[in-house]
Amino acid sequence: MSDVKRVKFQYKGKEIVGTVKRLNKKTVTVETKTHTFRVPYPLITPKMKPPKPSQKKPSNQRDWTASQTKDYQKSVTATIESLTREKLSSLHVAIRLLGEALKEGNEDAIHEISNETIAELNLIYNLPPLKVHTGGKRRMTRSGGQYYGVYRTNGKQKKKYSTSVYSRTAKNQKYVAPKTFLRTLIHEWGHHYDKHKLGLKNTYHTKGFYERIKTIYDQLKEPLESKIR
Repeated sequence: MSDVKRVKFQYKGKEIVGTVKRLNKKTVTVETKTHTFRVPYPLITPKMKPPKPSQKKPSNQRDWTASQTKDYQKSVTATIESLTREKLSSLHVAIRLLGEALKEGNEDAIHEISNETIAELNLIYNLPPLKVHTGGKRRMTRSGGQYYGVYRTNGKQKKKYSTSVYSRTAKNQKYVAPKTFLRTLIHEWGHHYDKHKLGLKNTYHTKGFYERIKTIYDQLKEPLESKIR
């Protein structure tokens, strides 16, 4: 803040004297014995200047390393090869069964079929094993949202890669809708794909990332488009 503590200005034909409390971008906050005013700088005596813009970066910005920048750019531009109709035939059977298991609340089947689906995708795209943990309710975020799933890389060994996809909602603990569950499952697998197929040390939620998982999800969701009998 400026060294100026006491200032005066004209208000309704009278000279007002007060104490500077804060310098804003366009006005000065001045406090008198009875009122608080926000006074434009040109009306203040002695003359004052607005504070210089803060050099501090917003909290959503960060300093990127060369490796992070490279990974981010690759994530934006990389694509994924669509599944062939031959590969989809067995996957569609699994997805239909997964939808039925979610409708019935069959935790064992949800777990088994989720792992089978991911194992098949890993085989098709030549990726290391990825253990899928299912069940439990979603965790709440600080902002009031929900964590749908999480991808973990706890070590260098292939068996260390895992993901959790919660099968029940956080508030009422109802079983997640089949298409929502599948979308989350493929989302977490997408991080696995980016890490091992694209060779990214850092996986990001870029436009390219969402386009890749949409390519796979749109093909896999077909059995869930019609009403599950």
